[in-house]
Amino acid sequence: MSKLALSVGIGLVSGIICFFISVAFLCFLLLIVRAVTHTHPDMTLTYRAAAPVALLAALTGFTVTLVRAVRGHTL
Repeated sequence: MSKLALSVGIGLVSGIICFFISVAFLCFLLLIVRAVTHTHPDMTLTYRAAAPVALLAALTGFTVTLVRAVRGHTL
């Protein structure tokens, strides 16, 4: 049971960290687009694009941690 709890915790933390890093990167990217094109891009696109990335990171972190714990590697 502790292997599953550890995997869930690592998956959740990796998803949260990846979400905020993705939002920050996309904000800078849209600000550069704004400076180049002189238009006002929709900044809510950052949240819409970062959510699937964070979900994928959380699932990947969970899966990798669980597989490593089940195969006997110590974390």
